[in-house]
Amino acid sequence: MKKSTILYIYSGLLFILFFDLWVENSEQASNFFGIWIKPFIDEPKFSLVWSVLAIVAMVVLFKYILDAREEEKKDLEKTLESEMGILIMANKELAGYRLQDNLMSILNRFVQQNSYVNAAQWYQYIENNHQGETKIKLNFQYGSVAEEVNLNAIQQLYYYCNTSTLRKFREVKKAYTNGDTDPLVGFIIDVHNSIAHKSEESLTQEDAVLCSLMVLSFEILERDFGIVFEDFSGSNSDKFQRLIDDNRTGIFRAALMEDEYYSFTHTRDNEKFNRQYIARLVKIRDENVVFTIVLDSSILDEPEYKKIMLDIATDFESLLKDLERMYNRSKGEGD
Repeated sequence: MKKSTILYIYSGLLFILFFDLWVENSEQASNFFGIWIKPFIDEPKFSLVWSVLAIVAMVVLFKYILDAREEEKKDLEKTLESEMGILIMANKELAGYRLQDNLMSILNRFVQQNSYVNAAQWYQYIENNHQGETKIKLNFQYGSVAEEVNLNAIQQLYYYCNTSTLRKFREVKKAYTNGDTDPLVGFIIDVHNSIAHKSEESLTQEDAVLCSLMVLSFEILERDFGIVFEDFSGSNSDKFQRLIDDNRTGIFRAALMEDEYYSFTHTRDNEKFNRQYIARLVKIRDENVVFTIVLDSSILDEPEYKKIMLDIATDFESLLKDLERMYNRSKGEGD
């Protein structure tokens, strides 16, 4: 029984008690009782106390019925809220599956419709800082490969570097974008001095990350000023090239370029030699994603292969933007 019902019962009993005391001890109450109440109550042999008690019982019963109905209503509302929550969750999960199906359809169609495209891949990009060290994880999620193409997707890639060094690279890159080239040049010199004197056998994966940052800095200057740096055409070129190739830093370098397309080449002497890659970091479905397009080496025979590569990348990004709009609509419907 609810507390409010018990309160009504106690209130009724207290009323009866005080009313009886009033009648027993007040002359005015006795006169009132004798004139107005007694003829209707005591003559039929039905006492006043029982009359009041019956009224209180009816009030309590009425209140109990109301409370019971209110409790049923609240239970029904809770049940509906729970079922609605389950339906919303199920709709979101279903929307997620639909988006995955749409994404795979997009990747397959894109590979099939572009003769130079060997594969299209999607990597989730995760970056975490802990005690001065940055861990970067590239996690393969989706991909489509053309028929009869030998291509094994790397499921997971991890890179580790000093957090302050990575922050410094981003700072000098931003300064360069704003027109100040000196910090970028100084960064190249500092990184070069830290790894150039090492023997190839002593170079580590963290050195590969440093070398990748230096390579990106070199490539930015080469692209804008047409400069060819000696270390990549002289004595250190093979050592640096093997270092970044052995640690597969191509997609990692593309992620660090962030706001632009990045292309790189498979340089190992095997059936993948001269295979071209275009990659870019984008935000899709509230996640950082590096999409990678693998192009057949025969594209290099085209007189304007750079323009063709850029057109392919732009077309693919447009497809991803369509997917993002589709996701946002589905998310709004799920909410």
